[in-house]
Amino acid sequence: MATVPSRVEAAADGKVMRGREHVWNAVTNLLRAGRSGVLLVDGEAGTGKSLLLAVAARAAAERGYSTLVGEGREFGPPTCFEPLLSALGGCDGEGPVRWARERPWIVERLGSALVERAGAGPVMVGLDDLQWADPAALTAIQTLSRRLAAVRVVWLLTRRTTDHATDAGRLFDRLERDGAVRFTIGPLDDAAVRQVATDVLGSDPDADVLRLAGEAGGDPALVTELLSGLLAEGSVRTVDGHARLVAVRLPGRVEDDVRRRLDAVGPATRQLLSVAAIIGRSFAPEDAAELLGTTPAALLPWIDEAFSRGLLAAGPDELCFRNDLVWRVTALTVPAPVRRALHRQIGDLLLTRGRTAALPAASHLIRGIRAGDARALTALDRAVAEVIPASPRAAAALATHALRLTDPREPAWPARALTAIHALTAVGRLEEAAELVDSLFTRPLPPASYLRLHCLRAELLYLRGRAAEAAAEATAVLGRPGVPRELRDEAELVLLDALAGAGDDAGVRAHADRIVSAAAGHGDALITGALIRLALSDWGAGRLTDGLGLAREAVRRARSAEARRLHPRMILAMLLTDVRRLDEARAVMGTAGEDAETIGNLAWAAAPGVIRARLDLAAGRFPEAVAEAEAALASTRDLGPHLLTSSALAVLVAATLRAGDLSAAWRYAEAERPALSQYGSPRAEAGFHLVRAQVAAARDGPASAEEAVVRLCDEATANCWTLVGEPTAAPWLVRTALALGDRAHAERVVSAMDRLAADHPVFSSVGVTATHARGLLDRDRVALRRAAEQHVDPWAGASAAEDLGSLLAADGPGTRGEAIAGLDAALAAYSALGAIRDAARVRRRLRRLGIRRRHWSRADRPVSGWASLTDTERRVAELVAQGLTNREVADQLFMSAHTVAFHLRHIFRKLDVTSRVQLTRLALEAGD
Repeated sequence: MATVPSRVEAAADGKVMRGREHVWNAVTNLLRAGRSGVLLVDGEAGTGKSLLLAVAARAAAERGYSTLVGEGREFGPPTCFEPLLSALGGCDGEGPVRWARERPWIVERLGSALVERAGAGPVMVGLDDLQWADPAALTAIQTLSRRLAAVRVVWLLTRRTTDHATDAGRLFDRLERDGAVRFTIGPLDDAAVRQVATDVLGSDPDADVLRLAGEAGGDPALVTELLSGLLAEGSVRTVDGHARLVAVRLPGRVEDDVRRRLDAVGPATRQLLSVAAIIGRSFAPEDAAELLGTTPAALLPWIDEAFSRGLLAAGPDELCFRNDLVWRVTALTVPAPVRRALHRQIGDLLLTRGRTAALPAASHLIRGIRAGDARALTALDRAVAEVIPASPRAAAALATHALRLTDPREPAWPARALTAIHALTAVGRLEEAAELVDSLFTRPLPPASYLRLHCLRAELLYLRGRAAEAAAEATAVLGRPGVPRELRDEAELVLLDALAGAGDDAGVRAHADRIVSAAAGHGDALITGALIRLALSDWGAGRLTDGLGLAREAVRRARSAEARRLHPRMILAMLLTDVRRLDEARAVMGTAGEDAETIGNLAWAAAPGVIRARLDLAAGRFPEAVAEAEAALASTRDLGPHLLTSSALAVLVAATLRAGDLSAAWRYAEAERPALSQYGSPRAEAGFHLVRAQVAAARDGPASAEEAVVRLCDEATANCWTLVGEPTAAPWLVRTALALGDRAHAERVVSAMDRLAADHPVFSSVGVTATHARGLLDRDRVALRRAAEQHVDPWAGASAAEDLGSLLAADGPGTRGEAIAGLDAALAAYSALGAIRDAARVRRRLRRLGIRRRHWSRADRPVSGWASLTDTERRVAELVAQGLTNREVADQLFMSAHTVAFHLRHIFRKLDVTSRVQLTRLALEAGD
C-alpha cells in the first residue's frame, strides 16, 4: 500500500488541491464510480503532480481501494519494467533478477496480479514521473490498461513536461486516443494561492502575505512550505480577521527545501545556477557561458538538468529561475565575498554590451565595488554616462553612490560631483544638488569644471524659481572667453528659460531670434529650445498660426536625444488641444508619450498625463480627466516641486467642478503649490487662476471672484493664454463681469476675442468662442444659438445653450417656448456629460418657467461593482482580462503605465478584488 507524505496528512480533505479542482473532481468522480479508467496528468516540475497523486492514493484507500503506487527514478541502475514492478511489490531481494529471467511473461504476470487484486476490491495504480520510466514499462502500461479495461482498475499516471524525453509523451498521446482523460496543470494562479493561504493560515491573507506567497511562482509544495513556515516561526499574525506579515524573512524550512533541490543537481549545474542567480532573476545563456569561460552549447546538459529539476524555465528571450524563492535562496548560497566579485565581473561584462546594457551593468557594479576601487569606479562612471539620457532616476542613484565611494581628496571627486549634480537636477532632487554645488565652490577646480558648475547652478536657480538670478548666472558663463560650444549651448538654453520665467517676453524673443538666425553655430537642442520659446511667445501674443508653425518646426528639428528632452511634441500637442484640433493632438501624443517617460528630465514626466487629461476634459470625459491628472501628479510626487503642478491642478479643478463635485474642486483649488518658475508659466498660472476664480464664484457667488475676474480680464488683453486655451474662458469672464456690473471689462474681453477670431479664421474653435462671448455681451440670440450649435467642446456647447435659454426667459412670456427649448437642450447635454450640478441649475431655471423635468443622471452610477466603472476603467479592465500587461494596456489606450496602474487601483477597490485573476473572472462574468 502507498504511504502518503506527511505534509498532506492535514489536508487530505482536498484543500491541497486548490487550483486543481477540475483534476481533483475527475479523480474523485472516477473513484466514486468504482469502475475502470485512466487519468493522465502532464505538468512542469513543481506544479504539484506528486502531491496530487499522493492525495489521490489516500482518498482511494479511504474508499476501500487497494492502492499501488510507484515512481520513475532519474538515477540508479536501470531496471526493466520500472516503476510497474515496485508498484506491484515485485522488486524485493532478488526479485529483479528473477523477473528479468521471466521477461517474456512479465506483462501476463502483472496482469494476473492486478486481476487477482481487483477480485477482492477496486484497485488504484498510481505511477509518478513516468518521464524516467523504463521503455518496456511504458509499453506494458499501454498493454495492461487496454486488456484490463473491464476490470475495476483506476490508473493515475503523471509525467513531467519539462523533460526532453519523448517516450512518456508518446504513451500519453496513445492512451488519450484510447479514451483516457488527460489534464495539463500549471502553477497555481493568484486566486488559488490566496485560497491555499487562507487554508493554511486560518484567515484571509493581507497583501504583503500574498506578495510573498507569490514569490513561490505557484509551486504548490513551496507555497505550502512557505506559509506553514511563516506561521510556525511567528512571522504571521491574525489581526482583525486578516493574516498580516509581521516579519519579512524566509522560513528556514523554505531555504532547506530549495537547498535540497539544489543539492540534487550535479556540481556543474550547481555552478551554473549560482552564477546565473547573481546575474539576476533571468539571464541570457551567452552571458552565463562567458562568465563560466565556456560556450552556450556546452551549457546544454546543465540547463537540461536544471529544467528537469524544476529550477529553471524558458522565457521569450532569456532563461529564468522557476520562481523568486528559488532565485533568492540560490543567490544566498553564494558566499558574500564571492557574490561581490561576481557582481563586479558581471558589471564589467555588461559594459561591453553597449548602451542598452548600461543600467544593469551599473547595478551590478554598485554591488561589486568597494570604496577606493579606482578601476571599478571608472567603469561605473562610464555606466552612469550611458544611463543618464534614458533613465535619469537610476543615474542619480548610481552617481550619488559612486560619489559616496570616492574619497573627497581623490582627483576624480569633482568630476563625479558634477555628474551627480546633473543627475540629481534631472530628477528634481534640487536641494541635494544645491548642497553639492555649494560644496564644490569651496574647492579649487579646473577652468572647464568651474564653468560647468556655474552652468549647473544657473539651471538649479531657474528650477527653484529664482529666474533673475539664473539669468545672471547664465549670462556670466556666456561672458567668459573660451567657453566650449556644448557648454555655451547649455547656458544659452538656461538663459532662455530664465528670461521666460521672469516674464521677459521681449528678451526671450530677441535671444531666441539670435540663436535661430545663427543656427549653424549651435547644436540641435538649443535650436529646438529657441523654436519652442518663439512658438510659446507667438501663442501668448495671439499669433496662433505662427506659433503652431514654429512648434511644428521644433518637432521636425528635434533629431537628437538632447533635443527631444525638451519635448517639442508635448508643446505641439498642447497648442493643438488649445484650438480643439483634438484628433491631431492625440496622434502627436501617440508618439510623444514614450519620450516623456524615457528621455531626459523627469520634470516633464507628468506632461503626457496632463495633456491627456486636457483632451478628456475637452471631450467631456470628466472622470477620465480627473484620473489622468491625478495619475500625472502621483507619478512625480517624490520629485519635489514640479514644473506642471499648476497645469495638472487646473484640469483637476475644472473636471471636478464640471462633474458636480464642488467640495473636491475647492480642495484642489486651495492645494498648496510650489512657487516655481514653470516651462510656459504664463499659460499654466493663467489657467489655474481662471478655474480657481470659477470655483470661488460657484461656491460663494460672483462677488467673491471679483478681484480675480478683473485681473484675468486685464491679463487676457495682454496675452491670450487664457482666452485661447479654454473655449469657456471668455464667455465665463464676460458673464461674470456683467453680473458684477463691470461692462467695461466684459467689452475688453470680447474685443480681444473678436481680434483673435478675425486674425485666425482657420481655427473654428476661436471663432465660435468669440461668437459666444459677443452674444452674451450684446444679448444676441442668433449669436448664442450659433455658438450652441457650433462649439466643438460639448460642455461649452451646453453652456451656450443655457445662456440662450436664460436670455430668452428674461425677455418675457413671448419667448417662453424658445427659452424652454434652449434650456431643455442644455439639460440634455449636461446630463449626457454627467455634469450633475450644471443640470440641477438648469432644472431650477426650468421650474421658474413652470416646467419640471425628471432627474435623469448618468452620474448616478453605483459606488461598487462592474456598473460603477467609468468608460476608461472598463476599457482598462477588459484589456487586463485579456492578459495584457500595464505597459501593453498603456500602448493600446495611449496613456502612461502610471495611469493604467492608477486606474487599476480604482478598479480593484470598486470590484473588491486583489488580483488580475479575480478581475479576469469578473470581466468574463460581465461579458456573459
